[in-house]
Amino acid sequence: MIKTLIVDDEAHCINRLLHLIERRPNTFEVIETCRTLETALEAVKNNELDLVFLDIEINDKTGFDFLRQVEHIHFNTIFTTAFNNYAIKAFKYSAFDYLMKPIDVDEFNESIERLIGKMVQNQKNNQVKALLENVERPQPNLLTVSSVDGFETIPIADIIHLEASGNYTYLHTKDTEKIVSKPIKFYEDLLDKGNFFKCHKSHLIKLDQVKNYHKGKQAYVIMSNGNQVPIAVRRKEEFLGKFDI
Repeated sequence: MIKTLIVDDEAHCINRLLHLIERRPNTFEVIETCRTLETALEAVKNNELDLVFLDIEINDKTGFDFLRQVEHIHFNTIFTTAFNNYAIKAFKYSAFDYLMKPIDVDEFNESIERLIGKMVQNQKNNQVKALLENVERPQPNLLTVSSVDGFETIPIADIIHLEASGNYTYLHTKDTEKIVSKPIKFYEDLLDKGNFFKCHKSHLIKLDQVKNYHKGKQAYVIMSNGNQVPIAVRRKEEFLGKFDI
């Protein structure tokens, strides 16, 4: 059973979650429902929890205020929100699940299946710290990716280029190379297009990490780590435009 806390200042939103939870018998144990930050903090202090459904806007405070005041994050978090705002990008960078209100039953079930799949992983403190740092910036500077032990947080500044491998992506950074369980299209949509460029169907490069460009029938670039990355013919003109060439 997933020991669950619901934090939302609107009764009808709490009732919607309770209704969806009831449709999955033997999955949840709802420990408490809270409509204020103060009662939610007390509930966390007094209970062992697996999951918190956390509204972004709670009266005159936010769910982020709540997380900042929890000394040790020992639970998973699924955010709920009625607003498709700047926070959504921060959630994606930091690998947090979120549900848009009114909450759709299929999206709820998909989110719970993802949660069950990663319950053995250590989401917790480092991931929350990355989220809180990202949400305070116009453009997030930390990317959370899955790793063997759970999650790993990578500074965007350390990324050199990304390379597609089926439904996975090789992430090349200044220190290492790792494979992550997301397709390159996810990162193409997520990462800032002012800094990253899709130069080929299988390659996404960070523009400030390009060291040399070699023209020709098969143009390519040499990245700061020495890797050679091809430039597709149909993308060459746009690429050169990035450097005012």
